[in-house]
Amino acid sequence: MPVAVLLWVCVWAYSGCVGWLLSALHALNAGGYAVALAAGLAGLLFWRRKILGNGKFVLRWPALRRRFRRPLPFIFLLVAALVLIGGACYAPTNYDGLTYRLPRILNWLDAGGWHWIPTFNQRMNYSTTAWEWMALPQLALLHSDRGLFLIDACGFLLLPGLLFSVSRQLGVARRVAWTWMWLLPLAYGYVTQAGSIGNDLTGTVFCLAAVHYGLRARQSGRATDVWLCGLAAALMTANKMSNLPLLLPCLAAVWPALSRLRERWRETLAVALVAVLVSAAPTMLFNQLNTGNWSGDPKNEGKMQLHHPIAGLLGNGLLLAQQSLMPPVLPASHQINDSMNRHLPAACVRLLEKHFPRYFQSRFNELPSEEGAALGLGVSLPLLLALAAAFWKFSGNFLRCWSWKMFLSVGGAAWVAFAFYLLKMGSEAGPRLLLPYYPLVIAPLLLLPVHSRLLHYRSWRLLLALGALSVLPVLVLTPNRPLWPAVRVTERLVREHPSIAKLQRLASVYSTYANRNDVLAPLRDVLPAKARIIGFVASSNDTDYSLWRPFGVRRVVCLRTGTYPGIQIPVDMEWLVVKRTIWPEVSDQSLEDWAANHQAKIIASVPITTLVSWGAESWCLLRIERR
Repeated sequence: MPVAVLLWVCVWAYSGCVGWLLSALHALNAGGYAVALAAGLAGLLFWRRKILGNGKFVLRWPALRRRFRRPLPFIFLLVAALVLIGGACYAPTNYDGLTYRLPRILNWLDAGGWHWIPTFNQRMNYSTTAWEWMALPQLALLHSDRGLFLIDACGFLLLPGLLFSVSRQLGVARRVAWTWMWLLPLAYGYVTQAGSIGNDLTGTVFCLAAVHYGLRARQSGRATDVWLCGLAAALMTANKMSNLPLLLPCLAAVWPALSRLRERWRETLAVALVAVLVSAAPTMLFNQLNTGNWSGDPKNEGKMQLHHPIAGLLGNGLLLAQQSLMPPVLPASHQINDSMNRHLPAACVRLLEKHFPRYFQSRFNELPSEEGAALGLGVSLPLLLALAAAFWKFSGNFLRCWSWKMFLSVGGAAWVAFAFYLLKMGSEAGPRLLLPYYPLVIAPLLLLPVHSRLLHYRSWRLLLALGALSVLPVLVLTPNRPLWPAVRVTERLVREHPSIAKLQRLASVYSTYANRNDVLAPLRDVLPAKARIIGFVASSNDTDYSLWRPFGVRRVVCLRTGTYPGIQIPVDMEWLVVKRTIWPEVSDQSLEDWAANHQAKIIASVPITTLVSWGAESWCLLRIERR
């Protein structure tokens, strides 16, 4: 595990440095990456002993067989295998990834470097870049997205070892740490992202790696451990800015070892420069320069920044409770969601509508999905039962049973960071964005002696195994990567039972996800092979990813670049894709009248479902006739 984590941090740091360097040289392309990867491999081979030390990766098959005979490790191994199968069988369908992360990569490759993209979807610009720098070589060299799931899959495999290391260094009993190192990675949020292109899982890995190296630096006194802690913490912020509060527990972990850096201040300065480069700092700087605010959203148009702490605590608390107690299957999800909102006190509804408007964008689904899943019932229930047992058993002696030394350092800092998020961030996907927070928030709770005592009971161990197994229906049935012929079966059921609304919704969900990676294919297939530049007019929640295919040949230009109406058509543009429902926000003329006035012709009009909740919407392909 130490060698794997070291390589993980170094490879990500190298990819970040390469991405910014090639952008500065205007060489962000296949040739630039071929040279950079060759140089990186040569450097690794030349300095392998200095980088890896004496670490060796040796597979001890008898020990592995003994380990994975036990229920929890075996379930984790089974889940990991299913994750790899699902990732290999399906193209990426992560909504955020397809909406802005992959399109921004294609824009950078087309321009030869990072740049501020003229677009209505400003997430392409103000979002951090660590995951994109890791994904770029695959798209640049292979012109394919099918291997991108391996980024998260590798991170998922690192979670058990990191969780065990951090837990033990924080003082958690060995048997308790061993149990939760297998159970916590099976939270629905981690498993659904493990075969995906989401970046919350990778943020979790970097947070744990930073604390792992920080705590290890206390014991070893090595400057290299401090450096690795800093690099991992920097990469954690570069995955998502919502991870910034987690710098506090990372600093608390490494603080006693910082004095060691004075002896090697020159090397420390060089590492610090690399850490700044691969952190969120460059993005924050460009956001400040281009928008006047480090977050990139000075007017809070995304409604993510909360100014009412009580509303934040209420809204995030409700969202957290809902997703943490989410069962693997919830057939009456929409009715339950509507019932919960109806039973909220009127004062709470008014408070949330005014100060946490995105709360009402969250809805229960029948199955946990990678866009919103958090811990889930399989992990939350054992944790809550253990806490209840601790209160019931120890009553007034509850706090005296706690290991206060570590809680007041790393654990306390993690809870402060967690509270800061709850009070300040207003996203309907909050439980998912908190995935990097959960391990450090839960770790202090594992210090309670009740966990060791409960493990003596066979019924408790059975409950933990059932909690771990509860993730299997999530993994098999998930619309993102179903491990059964979902589309074929559900469409046949709809044909046989057309009056059952539940079956119709089920078929619609699976077919929509099956087409999500290439949702605009019906329009792209009409385009001639020689089409090179395509205009795009849609909302900030729509993706132009399909229109870039084949990668490296075409360029998509967003023509709607601001809140003002009207669009400018470049002189070299011949083709235009328009979402009809958005057109009234662009022009006061009908699409047909506009086309007649601009020598354009509607070549195709196709109903396309991008989100099940939106239903089928009309998309049009126009040809602009140049005379």
